[in-house]
Amino acid sequence: MPILKRDLKIRIRIAKIFPAIILRYACLGFIFLLVVLSRLGTGLLAFVIAEAVLILLFTPGIICDVFISDIGRRDLHDLALTRLNSRDIILGKLAGANFYNFIVIVFSAIVMFIMAISGRKLNTGGIIYANIALLILMFTSSVIGLVSSVLFPRNIFTAVMLAYVIIFLLIGSIIIPGPVIDRIQNPGIRDTIVKIAIYANPIIMVSRSLGKIDIMRTEYMYVIADPIVGRGFAYPDWRFMGIMYLGISCLLMIPIFIRFKNR
Repeated sequence: MPILKRDLKIRIRIAKIFPAIILRYACLGFIFLLVVLSRLGTGLLAFVIAEAVLILLFTPGIICDVFISDIGRRDLHDLALTRLNSRDIILGKLAGANFYNFIVIVFSAIVMFIMAISGRKLNTGGIIYANIALLILMFTSSVIGLVSSVLFPRNIFTAVMLAYVIIFLLIGSIIIPGPVIDRIQNPGIRDTIVKIAIYANPIIMVSRSLGKIDIMRTEYMYVIADPIVGRGFAYPDWRFMGIMYLGISCLLMIPIFIRFKNR
């Protein structure tokens, strides 16, 4: 009897996993098509950009659901009664919520190697770096969702909306400041805004991890980000951007650990 129950639980988990994975890859294919049609990138670059956008779009909502939904709050309450400390509980929840993201990243890495081999331009280092950048984005977007959950612990809709507003601000950091840059006369302030916009953009970090790719001067970016593209600027090193994302995310985790421990 216990064996039958265990088999039933395994089948239920498998039944939940496959639809979630299929949905993510369907969205990945759709985003990849949009990236190609917009001429923002082709081949491996387009695939990596699509995967980055997929992670940024899926993660915050899942994190908010894990920490704010009725089931999520009950789980947190039950775990708080055990000997686990707040840090282990939060990190465990984050890891569990990103289970599907891990699967997507692992299988996508295999697809990247196949694409690189078929194109006869195998850049093993670039593929490895790109996946490291994707993992950093996954952690950062998880922390954004977690921060939103802490700020609005009783309103999942508001928390999710806040998380996605932050995500869209980061993705659109090279587009949103355009009207502001046009109105500013001081060249020093303009250069500072341009630098912040480029450093804050996760898509630039991911694209640069593949190599010295000039993603800002593609045909699509010339149209939508002209005030920044038309100015002289230097791309930051993607490693520095990754460290910046990780550092800020880890700093945001400290008050969350303290708040959860006090509760």
